[in-house]
Amino acid sequence: MQYIRIILPRGKGSDFMKVLKDEGAFGISCFYGEGAAPNEILSKLRIDKTKKEIVTALFDEKKTDVLFDKIKDKLKDVNTGIAFATSLDRKDYMMDYVCLYVIVNRHEGQRAVHIAQDNGARGATLVHGRGSAENVKSPIFLNMNIEPEKDIVIMLIKKELEDAIRGKIYKEMELDKEGNGIIYSLPVSEVSGLVEQRR
Repeated sequence: MQYIRIILPRGKGSDFMKVLKDEGAFGISCFYGEGAAPNEILSKLRIDKTKKEIVTALFDEKKTDVLFDKIKDKLKDVNTGIAFATSLDRKDYMMDYVCLYVIVNRHEGQRAVHIAQDNGARGATLVHGRGSAENVKSPIFLNMNIEPEKDIVIMLIKKELEDAIRGKIYKEMELDKEGNGIIYSLPVSEVSGLVEQRR
């Protein structure tokens, strides 16, 4: 089984959801996020965020090559989208890329992106969510628990850059301290639409 993620400009997700459905994917969903381009692009365009959609689905691993051929064709029209998959069945294979996840307090995600880009990463996608930890007491307002807001940073990076980027984010954002966040990575088995990264 493959877990597929397709990160696209806002408004493009529905077309890819249809492709996934037609090819037999299931558990298809789409949610909003923000993209961050490399620093040199940001400075030229004078923007720091672009609106994104993240399409996710589960798919039969045996049919992944056919599906990714169709996704590659559609990504050519989009120009700024990427697609990648993680196998949920195997752990013993060598991959060129990993998907790095950083979950930190709200408004800290952009800092993680900048640290990663300073150490060789290209773009990243930032998603906002809520956290829930058993040992953290949420404030109560009008008899309701207020859950802490979180930033979830998703980055596709070269395997050879993983240790350096993860180590820098862990150290500079003090993730060893309770409540500051977590960082983890998953191997990527298929990639399409990714701009090559340099060391």
